[in-house]
Amino acid sequence: MGEDIESKRGVLRRTGSYLRSRPTSQKVGAGAAAALLASAPFGGLSGPAADGPGTIVAGKALMVGPYKVVIDKVVELPDLKPAVSPEPSQRVVVLDSHVTLTGDRPEYAVTLTQNVKIQGGGVKVVDGPRLYFVEDATQMREFNPGLTYRLAITFTTSGPWQGDEVTVKSRLVEFREEDSATLDPNAWVARDEIQAQGELPIVRRS
Repeated sequence: MGEDIESKRGVLRRTGSYLRSRPTSQKVGAGAAAALLASAPFGGLSGPAADGPGTIVAGKALMVGPYKVVIDKVVELPDLKPAVSPEPSQRVVVLDSHVTLTGDRPEYAVTLTQNVKIQGGGVKVVDGPRLYFVEDATQMREFNPGLTYRLAITFTTSGPWQGDEVTVKSRLVEFREEDSATLDPNAWVARDEIQAQGELPIVRRS
């Protein structure tokens, strides 16, 4: 087990070339380290975006940290077996997407899943998001750089979606540089700030 952990750490070790490739707007200095410790899904660093959130549009790329995400369509299903098998009263909302990891190092999927959410429809999200390959329904946990994957980003809801649109939101994720005062150097860090959102039409399938 120790060797496996060390192997993963080695694979995900941040390289100098990668750090230099990050735009200034996506970097966080070590001075924010204490505040970053309080970060949680859709919580953590606060502060309004200077220009307000961008707009999420179907078929148009958006950046979530190192991930380029193109949401092709939003679909509601009774289930997505064998990957997702909700209760009979529940539904699965899928963001049918193409996702590319930019940069030059592998990344864990949580950097994406912790920073995308859906709202509306008069329902609650009871599970997700989770990532599954559209081709074989296996779960996606790690990304390799430079490859594009067609993924189902799934959310299990408490009941059928009400209305014809889904609000999709992505949170601002910035790159934190290496520094001796930073507890987790060269990492992607989420802020409590909506970077982009949009109303996408939902397609219902039985």
